[in-house]
Order: sequence, then C-alpha cells, then structure tokens
Amino acid sequence: MYFKIKAYLRFLFKSTNQHGVHSPFVYNLITRCFYNTEKRKAYLSIKSAYKKANKKISVSYRTAKLLNRIVPYFDLKNVLILTDLDFISEILSVENLISTDHIIQSKKDYDMIYLDINQLQYQLNIELLLSKMHNDSVIILNSIYKSEANIILWETIKKHSKIIVTIDTFHLGFVFIRNEQAKEHFIIRA
Repeated sequence: MYFKIKAYLRFLFKSTNQHGVHSPFVYNLITRCFYNTEKRKAYLSIKSAYKKANKKISVSYRTAKLLNRIVPYFDLKNVLILTDLDFISEILSVENLISTDHIIQSKKDYDMIYLDINQLQYQLNIELLLSKMHNDSVIILNSIYKSEANIILWETIKKHSKIIVTIDTFHLGFVFIRNEQAKEHFIIRA
C-alpha cells in the first residue's frame, strides 16, 4: 500500500493537464476524450455491469468510462483484449461496434490492444504486439504502477525505438507508434 501511495504522489508531482501539452494529437485526445464530460447512455450500462459483477474489478468506474470513450474517439474497429476479465470486453462494446479477439490472430492488424502490463513480463513481448499494430493503433496497458516490476517494464516500453508517443495517466498507459510525430512521453492527470 505504501508503495502505491508513494508512486501516486510522484505521479502527481510530475503530471500536467492539457495546458502542459504541445502536441496537437495529444492535446486533442486529452481535451476531446480524456476530459469529455458529455453524458453517454453507455455509462448507465457500465454502471449496471459494475453492480452485477460479483468480484472485484481491476478498473474503476471512471477508467471504464474513459475506455468506452476511446473506442468512438479513435473509431476503433478491431480490438485485441488480452486479459482474463470479460468486463473489459463488455465496457468497450457498450454502444460501440467493435470486433474483439482474445487471442492474437496471425494475419490481423489491431486498432487497439488492451492488456495488463504484467502479462508482458510473463506471457508476451512488446515486439509481438507492435507487429500487430498499424500507425494509428494504440496499446492500452493497465496496472502500470501496481508493482516496481511493472514500473520498470513501463520505463522500458517508453524507451523502445518503435514507440513514439506514450501517455501515463497513472491507472493506464497509452502507447502509440505514430511515425509522423517526434518521440515524447506525457504524464497526464486524467
């Protein structure tokens, strides 16, 4: 518990909002998606899914709403979800038309890949995931501050030569390979 509090305080000290961002791509993502306060019908379904869930869910209601907003913002169609939680598939697909896979398909590029970061340590490698992406794809990593090992892995991912833009929101890490942009890392309060 102490580790997470210390990590969160460090995050707050380093983080910014949209006013500290000079990338138009990231600025628009923050202002039009992350900070979007528009009420969506999907939120009622997400809230009822939380009530139905019998076990503890690894993402907060606020994070679930953000994940649901990401799909229409980027107009995502093909999503790979590499986590054992059916809840993530459910919240992404509420009022969004997406095709989801739970196993990496051999001849498919994904618009979005969602997974817990600790799965990269044990089951997958970042090269495999990057090979399944196109220039406008996003990888969303959950639990980047859950442990010291996860933080070290997040730092390694940020330094990867193919990864151009990363956004750290404490609860989620966003990874982009946008070749038209300069390499930057953003720490955003979302």
